[in-house]
Amino acid sequence: MEYIELLITKYLSDTISESEKQFLQNWIKEDTTHRQLMNRLLHDKNFSEKYRRHAAIDTEAAKSAFLRHIRKRVWQYRVWKYAAAAAIIVSAIVSAHYLFTEDKNPAPQFALAEVEPGNTRAILVLDNGTQLSLGENEAKTIAIDDSVSVEMSAEGLTYLPAATKKETKFNTIIVPRGGEYRLTLSDGTEIYLNSESELRYPVTFSEMSERKVQLSGEAYFSVSSDSEKAFVVEVGNVRVCQYGTVFDINAYDDSPEIVLVSGSIGVSNDTDGKEIRLQSGQLAVCGEEIVVTDVDVTPYIEWTNGRFVFIDRRLDDIADILMRWYNVEIEIEDKDIAELHFTGSVGRNETIQHIMNAISYAQNVKVTVSGDKIKISK
Repeated sequence: MEYIELLITKYLSDTISESEKQFLQNWIKEDTTHRQLMNRLLHDKNFSEKYRRHAAIDTEAAKSAFLRHIRKRVWQYRVWKYAAAAAIIVSAIVSAHYLFTEDKNPAPQFALAEVEPGNTRAILVLDNGTQLSLGENEAKTIAIDDSVSVEMSAEGLTYLPAATKKETKFNTIIVPRGGEYRLTLSDGTEIYLNSESELRYPVTFSEMSERKVQLSGEAYFSVSSDSEKAFVVEVGNVRVCQYGTVFDINAYDDSPEIVLVSGSIGVSNDTDGKEIRLQSGQLAVCGEEIVVTDVDVTPYIEWTNGRFVFIDRRLDDIADILMRWYNVEIEIEDKDIAELHFTGSVGRNETIQHIMNAISYAQNVKVTVSGDKIKISK
């Protein structure tokens, strides 16, 4: 009978093979009670809804719940067939309902399907400490002071060119987890900030010998050309200098990565101050030494086009990226699993459930929700 219970579970979860389906059909035909049982299960909409809710969190748990419920239903029919008293039937039904609906573990605080991708949002901190919340559906002009203003639109912030100013004021854009934001500086330089990033910059560059900004996190720069004033990005002890080009800086950890898309940039650090020139299609990893390699830039910049591209990436690294974008905690319970490598591409607007399913299928790992965390285990 256990084999039949398993086949019913596979049938209802749409994982049954053709040979198993034929065996089940023969079993259904051989007895009226078997047909009645299948009809009851097929028309139990409440049961189907419960399966979908379980599956949104943990497919294996959903199948286990399926099997428990089916086993109880089968037992009910066997009791109905042989019992002498109706009271036994009632007791069996109540017990089965209780066992199926009872949650012996603490209920998770969310389901994978409820975790939404990031969106356009940030906080603008003015020179005087005033903070302004920035979203994606607002369109207005912000007066920074008497001579500087900023346009806010669906495309982000745009600093309007200003008259010469003797006093240099700084603004800071803070992009939280689950956010991204676009910014155009007063010189025309376009910057796309990724989640959990921060950029400090002058509102104008008129009184500065170079156009210098400070970054933590990740940003994609398309720098406006200026032959007289180099554009400089400071990331900790790393300095990136150039006059007009496109590049991405990922500085989430202590070894910033700079990938050059087009143009030419110089990279240096505080160790020796020696500037290393990058050419298009090169990556500089800035640890104690600066290591330069030729790369395909696509995986490093495709986030700006709304996609994650992973080329032989460690699951541990992927988890960090997903936590920042989906603003959720992910715990990998085994070091061996953390070192698994993945290759693939997926839209940043996909649900995290879609990505977790792909990870689970690719490496046969288990994804569950426990309290306020997503857990990945064997």
